[in-house]
Amino acid sequence: MSEELIAAIVGEIREDYQIPPYTDDNVIARSLLKCSARLESLRPGADFENDMVGRGHLKEYVYYDMVHRGEEFLQNYGPDIRAWQLSEEVAEE
Repeated sequence: MSEELIAAIVGEIREDYQIPPYTDDNVIARSLLKCSARLESLRPGADFENDMVGRGHLKEYVYYDMVHRGEEFLQNYGPDIRAWQLSEEVAEE
């Protein structure tokens, strides 16, 4: 993930989830990299720059992770993640 994309998504997360200004961008970026690695393991080659569904899942996952509820993300979004995974299979056919 490029530095520009990381900065853009960090800005979106900060704005969308009203992250307080005292939370450093590096904290959000570390969580972003951790969560993107997990989502990429579920859907290899995920494109968080152009795939808005995947990007939305990534931002939600980061928010869950930042409030120390990362394990609940996959439980709560499991059906959505599976649909996202399957959408790649359908697009390939």
